[in-house]
Order: sequence, then structure tokens, then C-alpha cells
Amino acid sequence: MYIKNDEEHSLYPTSLVPKMLAKASIVLLSTLAVMMPAAAQDNDANADLEEVVVTGLRGNLQSAQKMKLDAEQIIDSIVADDIANLPDRSVTETLQRIPGVTIDRFITRGDPEHLSGEGTGVAVRGLPQVRGEINGRDGFTANGGRALSFEDVPPELMAGVDVYKNPSADMIEGGLGGTVNLRTRMPFDIDERLIGVTLTANYQNFIEETTPGMSAIYSDRWDTGIGEVGFLIDVAHSELKGRIDVIFNRPYFPYDSNGDTVNDSYIPRGADWRTERTERERQGLYTALQIRPNDNIEYFLTVFHSRYDFTWDEDAMFVSNDPYDLVAGPDTVYDSNGIFQSGTLTDPSHGGIPFGSDIRISNRESITTDVSTGVEWQINSSWSFNSDLQYVKSTTDALDATIAAGVQVPDMFVDASGGIPRISTDSDFLANPDNYYAAFTMDHEEDNTAEQLAVRADAEYTFSETPGLNSLKFGVRFADRDYETINTDYNWKPVFQPWMQWWAVPGGVPLPNISQLNLGNLVTVNRFDNFFRGDLPIPGSVVAFNRSLALGYPDTFIQVHQAAAPLYDCCYFTIDPDTGERVTTFEPTLINPSHVSIQEEDVSSAYLMLRFGWDDIGLDGNVGARWVQTKNLATGYVRSPGVLAAEAIRPSFMNPPQLAEFSETYTHTLPSLNLRWKITDEFLARFAYSKAIARPNVFDLRSSVQLYVDKNDGAPDNSPLLTDYHGSAYGGNPRLRYMEADQLDLAFEWYYSDIGSVWLNLFSKDISNFIRVANFTETYYNFDYVIQRPMNQEKADVKGWELGWRHFFDFGFGMEFSYTNIDSDTTVAASSIKYDTDGSPFNADAMPYEGLSENSYSAIFMFEDDLISARLAYTWRDEFLLSIGANGYNGTFDGIRWDIPVYQDDYGQWDGSVFFNITEQYSIGLEANNLTNEKLNTIQKQNIPGNHIASATVQDTRYALTFRASF
Repeated sequence: MYIKNDEEHSLYPTSLVPKMLAKASIVLLSTLAVMMPAAAQDNDANADLEEVVVTGLRGNLQSAQKMKLDAEQIIDSIVADDIANLPDRSVTETLQRIPGVTIDRFITRGDPEHLSGEGTGVAVRGLPQVRGEINGRDGFTANGGRALSFEDVPPELMAGVDVYKNPSADMIEGGLGGTVNLRTRMPFDIDERLIGVTLTANYQNFIEETTPGMSAIYSDRWDTGIGEVGFLIDVAHSELKGRIDVIFNRPYFPYDSNGDTVNDSYIPRGADWRTERTERERQGLYTALQIRPNDNIEYFLTVFHSRYDFTWDEDAMFVSNDPYDLVAGPDTVYDSNGIFQSGTLTDPSHGGIPFGSDIRISNRESITTDVSTGVEWQINSSWSFNSDLQYVKSTTDALDATIAAGVQVPDMFVDASGGIPRISTDSDFLANPDNYYAAFTMDHEEDNTAEQLAVRADAEYTFSETPGLNSLKFGVRFADRDYETINTDYNWKPVFQPWMQWWAVPGGVPLPNISQLNLGNLVTVNRFDNFFRGDLPIPGSVVAFNRSLALGYPDTFIQVHQAAAPLYDCCYFTIDPDTGERVTTFEPTLINPSHVSIQEEDVSSAYLMLRFGWDDIGLDGNVGARWVQTKNLATGYVRSPGVLAAEAIRPSFMNPPQLAEFSETYTHTLPSLNLRWKITDEFLARFAYSKAIARPNVFDLRSSVQLYVDKNDGAPDNSPLLTDYHGSAYGGNPRLRYMEADQLDLAFEWYYSDIGSVWLNLFSKDISNFIRVANFTETYYNFDYVIQRPMNQEKADVKGWELGWRHFFDFGFGMEFSYTNIDSDTTVAASSIKYDTDGSPFNADAMPYEGLSENSYSAIFMFEDDLISARLAYTWRDEFLLSIGANGYNGTFDGIRWDIPVYQDDYGQWDGSVFFNITEQYSIGLEANNLTNEKLNTIQKQNIPGNHIASATVQDTRYALTFRASF
């Protein structure tokens, strides 16, 4: 519920108010036990039973295999070891070991310039629309998306991870690619008291930093006057730091190489480089209480809390030039098609190539708390009754602050003939602070909150005398989720720029340098020591503002702009009436009500599912349907532009924020069928059909729009004529329809031993309403804007197959292999077609679905005996489309709006661990990620210029020395 104040154009969120009453109760939840299988054996009629428990790597594989065999759906699982440690440093990196699951390496897929240092975004069968659950209930992160950010979740708290490839009617809707369920331990999963402690020292060898990690678990159960009571508490804390070096080769543009005014070749806009440092801190707390008054009823209460704090900063040298002003030197080499290979680039019209050197610091802190309670009741031999109540709150706060200097680089030599570009510049010139001017500041803030209250009620009737029918299950679920998304966009403000000369600052002379602003003591020289681990020559030294200036936002930003005010000829200052001194007009974009986007989402669902089976022919399964109604209310603002290059026309665009409110109701019926045919005791086949939906991301559904105005090419600087300007805009689309898919699965599984199996899965997804960004022309305040909004496309077809094998030999050696092949076809709307730098259109229908690799595989080798437990894993995926027209790969020149598709290149990585069992209670081990220091490349694909490396990246190998104790 929100109160509108149209006069002040503000929104005031009130507390989440429950709007639901559930008339029926509850659900049969999946068993959340760690499932350490045991075999019991009778030696003679009077002998005591001896329990043989299989643990460690062998036990993990055995448990995962049994879960796959027993499941009604097609699933794959990873089970943690004895004291709840997954075999990787993050849940995301664990998931990449599962067939059909791939992960990203970038902070976001829409920003192919910044790696994260750890795995990020998860895709199942090539689709990023993955539903995240914690113990079968909703999990999400308030980061503008809809799913749970798996990298936020401490892996130390997990007992296992299950990936459901196809749903059944009793599963919550929303996973188009699949559903990932994170399982925690419950007290009754453990027979006796358990105390476990893990201590870790992480060493990152590129940044040369050591960081700590720890986790601890306590669990016990008691017989009391109210029945059996179990309690568990699990805590975790870990830190990582990293260094990432990147070198870029920018998009290629048409070029006249012989001066006859005909473009006969292509040259790159330039090349640049940067060093990024990352710092991640992750904390978690999980508690669980179980009460079992008798054998028929059980109550539970769980609290799950995680905090994820990720900061990255960079020293970057980046081109900020007009590519059509570049001149290629006489040493330039072209291939037979006129494509630049190597040579010297310069820009004589500006006295050198305009570059920017920035210090940028970005921080994201996400906190998620999940409190859930419920009951499981076996009423009698026929009826069971389950229900749960869940409250989730997630917050994300983010600040991105950039302060940049500028420099006119006389020239630069670029060699792109060998793939990874090599750059050389005049390093002495670049190391001189007097050659730099204060260029711009940029700030961006986010403050997001999401809350959900959900109640679920299920009942199941078991047939006892009806052949072929096992049970009838039905239930309802009501969920209210409220989002408050606050996003200030990116507030780029110039200090000095070449285009400001002759009107805002004097022309014909160099721009005022940093010393003239009395800021010379606030810069440092970065010489990029050990750049790219010494594999590439150092491109050049860079003068940049101190890190403290970015950290000091907003006061330090005001300080820099104020230092420039006395040097302007006009426009970027006012006169203080009391002192007569110039005062900067710069204002940081501090959060205000116009930045708030509100979404209220009410979901009502009900399902009916029949379980059936005929033992004589070995056929069983379930069939059912889920009915879902979603009501969505979106409220936000249309915000007028902050005109950057046109102070003279600012009054024409000083309009108050305009309220924008939309509401929609969607209803879906989702049938599903899961069949399992046990052809023999070892061999079975599965068939599944389902209809699935995925709701658009919260950020895509926002009704907010940000307007911008820029000068037309060739128009006079600071012209007062509106016809000399064009409008652009970015916004969400609250009218987006939900993505839908008809899904088919056919699987064959052969279980030839308790830890030996082979499987083949064939799958097909026919998707409608998938989403890509499109361009439209819309009119606001009597001025036309070309706006970029997400838009539903026509269709996408995704087809593929998965092949897997696992085996553990009696002599202690085990192996697990999986391979996935996926193909996709897309049909997009005309407004979503993108263009190359020469104005030629890209064949959008020929582009694959974003995030989808055609081939991927994983190989894990294990050895275990009484003393040693070792594991070596390799995961690989081939190239996939990251984004189209991301930052650094889009622009408008000579009237052409160009958006370049960028792909992540093939990438594979080795990870490993070895643990030594000191005693049954104590072990010590060494773990490593990215053992071979792999480089990660991105590829830009253009029509005539062809494919070129867009960026090449190196980062840390991470080592962890770990001590474990359990009692």
C-alpha cells in the first residue's frame, strides 16, 4: 500500500500488510535430510544390527545418485560433505558442476567490462530465468532481478543443492530454465549431537593478499516433556580479495585510408587498459528448531540470514574520442579486406587522442533474511496435512562513484594482429600530471527493498485400495511481494571537456590542468606494475585522482567542481550574492522521491496433482495442473533530462517529475506430466511435459523513465535552438508479458551400481515473449525521444541434450563427467534490430539466445581412502552472447546508433582440493581455484570488420588452507 502525493511527486511506502487468508493447510515438503545412506546387515537371527555409513566424497556421490533415482522429476544434485561444506568457495561455482548448468564470470551480463572475481549468474539449459529456493520456499535478492543471487549465499550453510530440470504441479512456478533448491540441514537429520568447525586462510596470488574464513555448526536433539526437540545453529564468515587486469580493443569504424573521401577500410576506435581490485565479504547465520510431539506431527521454525558485501575499484585508462577524427599513421598494416591489423593512431584535430583516466569505486551490500515456520501432520493412514508460513526481507544498497581526469594522448601504437591487443604509448608523457585536466564525475546510487509474506497449504490423500492410483495432492499458496526500487541512473557531469572550448572555457589553448585547480596533491601515478602478470608490455603510466576522492562522495565531488568554477567563461557557475564569488552549479544526484519505483505483486495459486503407478509394469509418475493469478501494480516517474552540453536550453527542459502508474493482471494455467518407467531394476526411462512461466525482472517492469538531451553532430556548441538537439531515454516496461515455454523432456538412466550410473536427457523448450531491449520514439513535453525499453520478442526455440556418467571404484578412485549440447533459434521484433558502426543491420534472428553456450562440459576426478580425500575438477563452456550494445559498445556517430554484440569466448578452469584426515575428528586441506591462471576473453562481432577480441583478462589463482574439526 502506498500513499501518493501528486503535488510533491513523492511516494511513501508503508509497511507490508498481509492480504491473504488461507482456508486450507499445507504441503508435503521435500525431505531435507542430507541422506547419508546406510546399509544394514543381519549376521544371524539374534545379532545386533550393524550400521555401515558411507561418508566423504563416496558418500556424497551415493546420496546424489539415490536422490536422482528416487525423484519423480528429472533432477541433479550435489551433496555436501560431513560438516556441511560444499566442494567450492561459492554456491554459484558449485552449480557449474551440474549437467546443463553454466555460470557467468562478470558482475552483470550487461557489463562485459568488469569481472567479478567469483562466478555469478546461473543459467540452466542456457536460460537465466532460474527460480531459486531455500528448502523449497521462495528465495530472492533485492538487486533489481527476481531470483536469488546464489553468490550471496554462504556455501558453508548448505547441506546440498538440487536442480530440477522440469516442474511438477506442486512446485512453485517461475523457473523457465529450472529450479535450484538450496537445502540446509535440520536437527532431526542428525542422529546425535554434532559440533563442527572450519577455519580457512585464503591467499590470492595476483593481488598477494591473505583473507580469513570460518564456519561452525552445532546440532543436538533431546527427549522432553513436549516430545522430541531438535536445535541447530550454523554460522559462516568469509572474505576474498582479488586483482583483475584487462586490456581492450574497441569497435572498428569505417575509414578512408588514402584520402579520396571513400571509406575503404576499418580501424578501431582505439585501445585501453585497466586494473580492477575486488573485495568480497560474506556472512551467514542459520538456525532451525524442530518439535515432534509424537510420531504423527512435527513443527519447525527456521531463520536464514545472509549478508553479502562486494566492492570493486579500478584504475582505468579509456578512450573518449570521436572515432571519425582518428588518423591512421603510414605504418598501418591492413589485411586483404582492409581491416586494421596494426599501426599508429592519432587525432590531430584535438591535439591528440582524448583519453580518460578514472578512479572508480563501486559497492553493493545485500542482506536477506528468511523466517519460516510450519507443521507436517500425518492425520491418519490416508490423510496428511502440511502448511508453512514464510516472511522474507531483502535489501540491496549500492554506490558507484567515479572521478576522472582527461589527457590528449599524442598517439598510440596498437597491434591487434595476434589476437590480444598490444599497446604502446609515450609513458613519460602519460606520467606527467601537468598533462591532465579534471574531466568528469559520475555517481550512481541504488537502495532497494523487497518483502514477501507467503502462506502455503497442502493436503494429500493416499489411496489404499485403488489399483494404479497412489495419492491425490492439492493445495493453495498466497504470496504478497512488495518492491521498492530506488535507482538514480548514472549522473555524469563534466568538469572540463574538449567540446566545452570556445564557449564554456577558452579555446585555442589547452584545457586547464589539474595543477591550475590546486588539486595536484590529490593525484597519484599508476605504473601498472606486473601488468597482465608480465605477459604483455605495460601500455603506459596513468595519472589518476586519489582513491579518497571517489570514497569521499558527495563532498569531494563538489570540491572538484568548485575548484573549476573560477576558470569557466560561462554556464557552470552562479554568483553568490553575498560574497560575489563563483559557486558551482554541480549537484550530486542524491536520492529523492522521483527515483523511487514501486511494484506490488500479489500471487494466488492452486494446484491439483495425481500420483499414479503400476508395479507390475514398473510405470509411475504424476499428472496435474497449477493455476496462477498475478496482480502487478507499478508506480514510478518520468524524469526530465539534466542537459550536459547545452546550458542555453536548460530552461526548456526543467520540468517536474511526472507520475507514471500501471496495473496488470495475468492468469496462467500450467499443466505438467512426469512419467517414470522402470524397464529393469537398473534401467529406467522418463518423460515429462510441462508449461512454465517466468516473470520479467523487477527492474525491467519499472514504470520510471529517464530522459536525456544531447547536441546533434555538427551543431554549434551551446546552441539555443531546440532543432540542434536530439533526445534519448531509458526506461522499464510495465506492460511486459510473462515469458512462457512449452517444455518436453525424455531421459534414459542406467544405475549399474550404488555409485555408478549413466544418463542421457533430451529436452526442448518453445519460448514465447522472451525479452530484449528495443528502440522506440516517444514524445514527452513536446519533444521526441528515442527510448530504449525492454520488449517482448516473438519466440525462441531451445533444444539440446545432456549426457552424464559417474562411477566410484572400489580402490578409492571416482569420476564424474557431464556434457551438454544446446541449440537455439530466435525471432525478434523489427524494433529490436541493432546496427553496426557503418549503419548495416545485424541479423538479429541469427544471434543465439543471450547466455547460451552451444557446448559445455564438466569433469571431476576424485580419490579417497582413510587418509586422503582429493578432488580435481575442470569445467568448460564455449562462447556465448553476453549482451548487445553494452557500455563501451554503443554510441551515436554521424546519425548512426550502433550497438555491438559482445560474446564471452570459450573458457575452461581447473579447480582442486586435497584433504588429509589427521584423525576421525580432524582434517587439514588445501583448496585451489583457477589453478592454471586462465585468461578470459570477450569477442566483438561486426559485419564487415569481422570478429575481434574486445577484451582480455587475467585474475587471481585462489588458494585456501583449511582446517576442519567435527565431534
